[in-house]
Amino acid sequence: MQEYIIRRLVLLIPTVFGVTLVVFLMMRFIPGDPVSLLLGDYYTAEAADAIRQQYGLDHPLYMQYVLWLERLVTGDWGRSIIANRPIFDDLVRRFPITLELVVLSMVFALLIAIPAGIVAALRPYSWHDYTAMTTALVGVSIPEFFLGVLLILAFSLAWDVLPAVGYVPLTHSVVDNLRHMVLPAVTLGLGRAALLTRLIRASMMEVIRLDYVTTARAKGVQERLVVLKHALKNALIPTLTVLGIQIGFLMGGAIVVETVFSVPGVGSFGVSAIALRDYPQVQAFVLLVALAFVLMNLLVDILYGFLDPRIKYDQPAN
Repeated sequence: MQEYIIRRLVLLIPTVFGVTLVVFLMMRFIPGDPVSLLLGDYYTAEAADAIRQQYGLDHPLYMQYVLWLERLVTGDWGRSIIANRPIFDDLVRRFPITLELVVLSMVFALLIAIPAGIVAALRPYSWHDYTAMTTALVGVSIPEFFLGVLLILAFSLAWDVLPAVGYVPLTHSVVDNLRHMVLPAVTLGLGRAALLTRLIRASMMEVIRLDYVTTARAKGVQERLVVLKHALKNALIPTLTVLGIQIGFLMGGAIVVETVFSVPGVGSFGVSAIALRDYPQVQAFVLLVALAFVLMNLLVDILYGFLDPRIKYDQPAN
């Protein structure tokens, strides 16, 4: 396992390099000029040239990319063209908020998906199964922005039990923090709960028919232990793959949810950067989301070895 982890970490280097190249080129092909937007009515050729020189936009593309990489390696993610603030400071301040939203969303999704998937698999083609699958289909079909508006209308305006917008840091009040994060977490997690429910059901239905599960039942092992210890652990292996990918998608989905609920996380940071054509800020946002995908895939591959002892990474294939 240790050798495998080292190999994967080494392979991260060209992967991250490729990600940075794609992100850089994507930003340069976006229509619009951030310098013109920054200057507005005060635009002059001399002022525009001065700003381009200040931010290195007057260099050839390859030189801009090299300079950007050099700054990234040293921990300098650049400065916002519009706000003229260090981007890394904004990310450090906003990322914990988005991370909390992603974690709460995934916890909500798993709390719904695991029991629903198990019940649906143990009682296939019953009303339990049909209810779980119908709910999952509805959950996948509802767009996040529409679901967020519905939750605000119901729980904030009609019943007035949860706040509609805003954010309270954990350090100020845990209760108020959770009250503000419930609706965004449910909005972001419901679609993932629906997807994971269907996947866990399919995996469980396949696993519970295998010989080792039948043997455990024949030995008189309690049904609860058979399901949770023998069947569920192996059924979660394909689920883990999708779970790692979904965490990356949650980072992207946070753009919509944070905008709807006015949560000051990385998602709203990216929206404002895109709207203002702030190249360094957009680059930092897209790079952060891409790195989240890469790191989660690495973590998922490592967790395989702990969930399934049959997986031996360090042994060469025969």
